[in-house]
Amino acid sequence: MNAAERYNAMVRATEDQQARLAEPFGPSYWDRFAHTYRFDPERLPEMQIREVIRRMQMEDEIIEVGGGAGRVGLPLRLRGKSLRNVEPSAAMREQFRLAIRQHGITQAEAIASPWPLSEPISADLVVTSDVTYFISDIEPFLRAMHEAARRRAAILTWTVPPPNVNAELFRLAFSEPQAPWPSFRDLLPVLWEMDIVPDVLVINDEPFTWPELRPTDDDEALEFVYNELSPRDRDAVAERLRPLIGELFMRDDAYAPTWRTPSRAMLITWETESPRL
Repeated sequence: MNAAERYNAMVRATEDQQARLAEPFGPSYWDRFAHTYRFDPERLPEMQIREVIRRMQMEDEIIEVGGGAGRVGLPLRLRGKSLRNVEPSAAMREQFRLAIRQHGITQAEAIASPWPLSEPISADLVVTSDVTYFISDIEPFLRAMHEAARRRAAILTWTVPPPNVNAELFRLAFSEPQAPWPSFRDLLPVLWEMDIVPDVLVINDEPFTWPELRPTDDDEALEFVYNELSPRDRDAVAERLRPLIGELFMRDDAYAPTWRTPSRAMLITWETESPRL
């Protein structure tokens, strides 16, 4: 079994477990969260995004694969020439379009499609953020990124994938260990087997965080947990976790989760020599 086969097997095992215990991941899973992915594109970008910007040129055409509401792609578009966001979720595309209308951003479009596209597409920079964990056939996904990128491809990820930071909560809620989604440790060997040797940057002063409303009582804490896990059997999860609320949350004016595995931002990037299409 090569690296890509091992990677794909990890994704399938986690998908099977997720489908058995909770709502399966897929484009529709993210619809109810889509509004939370619409950030101000004119904000000071996070350091992870700034590292991509450092490697850009002013006239860069950009493709973002699975760009959601434009959290990453729109700050890049403001430093480049154009952006095409290849995004299968209708709710995410709607949030993306709201963002470009609100901020008057031109030369930015959403393409309703999974990746790879059925027709060839190319740009100077091809980037994806927090998508690779869920790809069950990883080599064609990466190959299409590489071939579409005229100068550079970039993967924004974390030392611990966001869906894995809740591993301890998952174990307590479902009484079994979480099958881990693949991380950079699984992704890099796939790239190496493809004869792609990327630069890898760990951003030590950018821990994983996400803007969120914190609970203010135990009932809200359980709702918070449901949003994190999307369990099929909420009653069973409540029975297991309600007695543990004091351990799972640091209680002050608002409740702060204590179970999350610490994680740091990463950038995996490489230059390409793909011909212009």
